[in-house]
Amino acid sequence: MSPVSRRIFLYWLLLLVPTLVVGGGAVVLLQREQARLTERGAVADEARRAAMAARARLIVENVELLVGDVQAGLLDTLAAEPAAGLDAFLANLEQTNPLVRVAFRATADGRMLRPAALSGGENAAWSLRQFGAQPPWSVEAESRDEKDKLEKKVAEPEARKEVSANVLQVQSARRDVQDLARNRSSYANQEAVGLSEIAGTAPAAPAVAAADQSKVTRGAAFSSGSRPVAAPSAPLAAKPAFAAKDAARDRRGWVPATVDGRLRLVGWLQPGGAGEVRGVELELAAIISRLAGALPAEIEPGDGYALRDELGRVLHQAGVIPSGAEPMLRVPLAAALLPGWEVGAYFTPTAADAGGGLGFFGLGVLLIAIFVAAILAGGSLLLWQARRSEEEAAQKTSFVANVSHEFKTPLTTIRLYAELLEQGRVRDAAQGGDYLRTIGRETQRLARLVNNALDFSRLEQGRKKFDREPVDLTVELGRILDAQGPRLAEAGLTLHRELSAALTITTDRDALEQIILNLIDNACKYAAEGGELTVGVAAGAGGGAIMRVADRGPGVPAEHRERIFEKFHRVDDALTAEKTGAGLGLSIARQLARGLGGDLRCAPRAGGGAEFVLTLP
Repeated sequence: MSPVSRRIFLYWLLLLVPTLVVGGGAVVLLQREQARLTERGAVADEARRAAMAARARLIVENVELLVGDVQAGLLDTLAAEPAAGLDAFLANLEQTNPLVRVAFRATADGRMLRPAALSGGENAAWSLRQFGAQPPWSVEAESRDEKDKLEKKVAEPEARKEVSANVLQVQSARRDVQDLARNRSSYANQEAVGLSEIAGTAPAAPAVAAADQSKVTRGAAFSSGSRPVAAPSAPLAAKPAFAAKDAARDRRGWVPATVDGRLRLVGWLQPGGAGEVRGVELELAAIISRLAGALPAEIEPGDGYALRDELGRVLHQAGVIPSGAEPMLRVPLAAALLPGWEVGAYFTPTAADAGGGLGFFGLGVLLIAIFVAAILAGGSLLLWQARRSEEEAAQKTSFVANVSHEFKTPLTTIRLYAELLEQGRVRDAAQGGDYLRTIGRETQRLARLVNNALDFSRLEQGRKKFDREPVDLTVELGRILDAQGPRLAEAGLTLHRELSAALTITTDRDALEQIILNLIDNACKYAAEGGELTVGVAAGAGGGAIMRVADRGPGVPAEHRERIFEKFHRVDDALTAEKTGAGLGLSIARQLARGLGGDLRCAPRAGGGAEFVLTLP
């Protein structure tokens, strides 16, 4: 391994090893960060699921409380109405309360007394559609319902149990407050009765009736959510002091039933636990329209909540509900209240959720790869530039040595023959003439070397200027060939001219001469063994000119036909070792040709040899 190669290999190690170490360390850190982000994302996802589940349970609680309040308010309204004028009150309730679809009255054994206006036993059919063969207020039906509720309570999920407990607790607190208010009212009435007896007077009945009437109005207004139910037509009689305690012994309940594929909610009340039964069927559409307020107004981005009926239809929604997607979690409503209904929670990943840990890791690895590739590419470029600079430095050193040798040869010859002439060591005038011609040729050779060196410097620095003027190419080429005739003959080359008639172009005379001299000098050095040199010129397309310099030398291999125009390049060291030169002649000739607007290329010659074609505009 050469010192240069060893040095380059060391540079590569110094560049590659730290880069790979840094890249590997960065990947390890990214993996750790990826694991941390994944763990944090799992915790955040679990917390979000828990929050969504809690909010879904809260929605269920709100819905059940709202429906429970409506049901309790309607049954309280029915309980407060006396038996006298009950049919008129039920008819008025159907007409004025949007929450009531049908109001009915029945016997204890399930026979319908109202609606009696229906013909053909339609009232019995309505009863069977709602309750089945046995009325729900019978002891057997109550026992069966209690057993079903117990079984469902044991089998219901934890989320449903938690909702049931919360709803029961809130409803119990509400009943306690309401009972407390009723007891205080009854206690106030009892005191009023006692005081009136002491005074020897009785309390006014209309006052008690007004109080009862306000209770009915409040219950109906609360249940309907829109307007109060009209007062009954018959006046209410005064109730005993502890009417609330008597009302507590009333039997009541609600029965959900599916009739013709539709859910029906029917509430019944049996005052005093015996006798006739009064009840209502809820208008479910009016209930549904009021349940939208149970859903939250503000939710997290990507969350969605939907209230769904027993058929899976979305009744109300809040947030984004993907089309056709199944809920992430479901919380059912009470089967005794709204069977089959549920609140579904949906989660739609947002852009921030989608760009999680995996995207972070992939982006980090990509950035590290770009970073490592940039370092390696930059280092490779620097090493390549350093190696190229070193090669150019070696070439320039060789160029200086060759140019010095090239300068030394004609200077030595000129000095030698000048000293011979000075010392008079000349046999005759003919020999003296030969000495002078030799000095002239070496002077021309020295001038070409100097011009090449100057042109190379100007072309490299971009300071070469061209002085264009009309030139008769045929005359100019003939003059140059006449001047180079002795040199070609001395090299053993026979010159063949293929010149056309007068051909005038606008170009730089000195640059054109420099190109032709470099081509002739190249032929004298490397194609002299071919024995001939053909120089021709002809008119080109568009008013330009094409000049050819062809020889019968060894030719130029195909892979070197472009590289020979590079500076300092020589085709074969074994072939060119005997011929001195700096390797700049053809490079300068092409640069001058392109500076004049033309080009110079090399092509194989038919029959062997090489042909250089110069085109000028």
